[in-house]
Amino acid sequence: MGSQRRKSAGRPAGNDGERVKALLLDAARRHFLQREFKAVSVREIAESAGVNGAMVNYYFGSKQGLYMAMVDALLDSLQGSLAELGGDEELSVTEFSRVYTQVLLENPWWPNFLLREVLMKEGESRDAMVARFAGAFAPRLMASISLRIRDGQYRDDLDPGLTMLSMIALTVFPFLARPIVETVLGRDIDSTAAAKLVEHNIALFHSGVLHAWANKEGDEHEN
Repeated sequence: MGSQRRKSAGRPAGNDGERVKALLLDAARRHFLQREFKAVSVREIAESAGVNGAMVNYYFGSKQGLYMAMVDALLDSLQGSLAELGGDEELSVTEFSRVYTQVLLENPWWPNFLLREVLMKEGESRDAMVARFAGAFAPRLMASISLRIRDGQYRDDLDPGLTMLSMIALTVFPFLARPIVETVLGRDIDSTAAAKLVEHNIALFHSGVLHAWANKEGDEHEN
């Protein structure tokens, strides 16, 4: 009996360790979706995961370590999905919109977490997350937009950085404002709605940046 207790308090055997880590990450996401980092305790996370609180420190070093692992897992998923599109230096707005919308759909905790814990705070953790998040797609997306401005597909008066920011805002805001979308518009952002949102955002974005659209508008104003 004593040996069984010692075994349960130590490192889980076999693949059980990965299962415990996954349970803790899932519980952390659920808690951090509802409350800010400092308001969530290790005990609460462990209880929700159904494991001993010591497992947080064992696998992640601390609550901060669990926090960073949670963010790393999402960014790994994002980078993995983007890598499947190929190793090109460019990432089209269409590719970005489809991939990132799917990531947001699968991780509803992320937009508000990013706003609350990263964009509204300061510190080394924030700087590290911002750097990694930006590095996951920003250089490739910026390269794609810049190229399309240079080759005449996009209007030549566009600022590449601001254009990229507009695309990111179109993609992220519906998920950030999800309670408003569901309450005011009466729409639940499920997989079907997300697919429609992607196509809507792409069409709306292109209607504002494509050079052909700009020329058409210019002709109408001159007549």
